[in-house]
Amino acid sequence: MATRESVEAGLAAMADWFADVDPATRAKIPDRSVSAWFLDLDAAWAGRLESGALVDVHPIDPADRKAAALKLELDSDTFLDIVEGRVGFAHAWSRGKVKVDARLRDIWELRKFL
Repeated sequence: MATRESVEAGLAAMADWFADVDPATRAKIPDRSVSAWFLDLDAAWAGRLESGALVDVHPIDPADRKAAALKLELDSDTFLDIVEGRVGFAHAWSRGKVKVDARLRDIWELRKFL
């Protein structure tokens, strides 16, 4: 099991990844509120996808995660495997390691970037 600190570092790395995406591609990323609940840590973070950037990432109470338009549930090790490129997001999602609660259109759009 990963630590809260390693998840926070992973979230920062993910924000950096979005920042490095070319501007034309970033313009296609929908603006949405996002939350992620790390089941094994019983901890959650929220942020926003805004103009193709992941911004305002901060810890929240896991009960508050339901307010986001795009909600993820996963364990911390799966998250770090995705961030560090050992597992693809689509592969983890298809195997049930990541649960996504969002509009189908948002999932369809975001799958191109994760």
